[in-house]
Amino acid sequence: MRIDYLSKVSAAVSAFFAPPHFHLSSGKASVKELVPAKSVAIIGAGAGGASTAYYLNSFLEQPPSRRSVDHSITIFEQSDKIGGRCAVFKVRDAGQHKDHFVEVGASIFVKVNHHLVDAAKEFGLKTKPLDNELVAIWDGKRFVFEESQWKFWSILKGLRRWSLSPIKLQQLLKKTVGDLLEYYKSPEAFDSIADFARRFNLEKAAAVRSSDFLRDAGIGDLYSHEVVEVATRVNYGSNLDEIHALGALVTMAADDALQIYDGNFQIFEGMVAKSKANVRLDTKVARVRKLRPENEGGDHRFEVTTTSGQRKIFDAIVIASPIHSSNIDFDIDLPPLPKASYRTVHATFVRGHVNPAYFDAVSAENFPSHILTTNSGDAEFTSLSIQLKLSNGETVTKIFSPKPLPLELLDRLYSNRTWVKHKEWKAYPRLKPLDTLVQQPNADQSSEQKQQFVLGASWQKKHEPAPAETAWGKVEVVPGVYYVNAFEPLISTMETETIAGKNVARLVRDRLLGHCAVERIKS
Repeated sequence: MRIDYLSKVSAAVSAFFAPPHFHLSSGKASVKELVPAKSVAIIGAGAGGASTAYYLNSFLEQPPSRRSVDHSITIFEQSDKIGGRCAVFKVRDAGQHKDHFVEVGASIFVKVNHHLVDAAKEFGLKTKPLDNELVAIWDGKRFVFEESQWKFWSILKGLRRWSLSPIKLQQLLKKTVGDLLEYYKSPEAFDSIADFARRFNLEKAAAVRSSDFLRDAGIGDLYSHEVVEVATRVNYGSNLDEIHALGALVTMAADDALQIYDGNFQIFEGMVAKSKANVRLDTKVARVRKLRPENEGGDHRFEVTTTSGQRKIFDAIVIASPIHSSNIDFDIDLPPLPKASYRTVHATFVRGHVNPAYFDAVSAENFPSHILTTNSGDAEFTSLSIQLKLSNGETVTKIFSPKPLPLELLDRLYSNRTWVKHKEWKAYPRLKPLDTLVQQPNADQSSEQKQQFVLGASWQKKHEPAPAETAWGKVEVVPGVYYVNAFEPLISTMETETIAGKNVARLVRDRLLGHCAVERIKS
C-alpha cells in the first residue's frame, strides 16, 4: 500500500519550531541521560537519503550494545515525493477497469540486492519477476541477435555467434558479485570510497576503461560491442570507452530481475516511514552554516535555512543529493570536491501500436519486449522496451535516447499513437575510470601482501586511467557533514545507494556516540 506522507507535513512544520523537550531526572544517570539528544538533517529523500534515515534510526534505537540514543531525524526534500529518481506514472486500462503503474526511472533490481529485497519483504511489498521477457539487439538496420522462448536455444545461438566470450564474462561476473556480496557480512564503516573499493577488491576494475578490461580478460570484441556495450548504453548512456569496467560488470549482473508492483519508490517510502523522521516535502534548503561550539572544545553544530526563511540547528548534516547541482549555499568550509557530471537522458513513453515494419518484421506477434541497440551509428534510439500490454492490444513503450525524438521518427516507429509523454532528466553519473590510490607496502606486511601491491602498480602502469572528471571521494567531507553521493562515481544503482546510505548511517552513529564503534562497546 502506498504510504501517504503529505499528511505529515503540517505536523512536521509545527515540530520544526517547537522548543526542545525537557524532563526531570530520576536522580539516577541513565544511558540516555549520559548521551544528550542528537539531531540529524538529511537533505534529499531519494534512495540514499531514505536509506540513511532508515538505518540510522535502527542503529541509534537498538544498537548491538542496547545503548539507545535520544535522537531526531529531519528529511528535507524539495519535491513533493519520496524516492528521488524512482518515479512512476499511472496508465488506465479501461478494458480491465484497472490502473497500472509504469516506472519512469530506476526500473529493476535483482535478488542479490539484499537491502532492497529485505526491505520489500519487511514492508509487505509484492515483487514481480521480469526474466521471462525476450530481448533483441538492433544495429539500426537488422536484428543481430534475438532471444528465443526456449532458453537453451538462446544459449546455443549465443555460443555460435560469440564463441566462449559469454562463459568468460560469467566467470568475471561471478568473482565481482562475490566480492560485492562480502559487503553484507561486514559491519565496517568507510570514510573513503577508495577504502571501500579496496576492501572489496573493486578498485582495479574501477580504474580502467571497460574496453581495455574486457580485451585483457579474453572477451571477444564482437561480444563486447554487441552485448556488454549494448547494456552499458541502456543502463548508463555510455559506450565501452566511456565507462569503467566495474560499471560494465554491474550492468551485466542483471539475472533474476525484479520490480515492485505499483512502483519501486514504495521501498523508499517504507524506509522513511520506518525511520520515524520528520519529513519536510516541498522544502528547498537554501543554506547550511557551521556554528561556533557553545563550549570550548565542543563539537560544531549546523544551522539549516530553507528558502522560506525557516531555520533549525542540527548536530550532523547528511547531503543526499548531488552537491554541485543543489544550489545550496554551504557556509561550512567545504574542501574542493571532485565534480561528478551526470548524463542527460530523454525518456519517451508512447501508448499505441509499434510498427513491425520499422524492424522488417511481418507482424507484432512474438515481438521482443526489449530492443537494445549497438553503437553502430545507425540506431536512432538507445532502447525501446514494452512496459505494458493493454487489453485493447495497445502497448505502452519506453524509449531511451540521448536527445529528444523527432515526430518523424515516432511516425515511423508506430502505426498509431494514443498519447506520448516525455521526461528529460539527469539519470546517472558518467562512470569514467577513477584514479586509484595504490598504497606502498610496509615492513609489517607479508610477502603475499607486498606482491599484491606490485601487481596493482603494474596494472595501473599498463592501463593508465582515462582523464577522469571524478575521483575517489571522501564521505565525511568536513567533520559532521556527510555526502552520500560520493559513492556514485564508483557504482550507481538503487542498491548501491542503500549501501552508501547505510555506510553514512554507521559513520554518523559513531560520531554521535563519540567516535566509538557500537560493535566494540561492551554493555
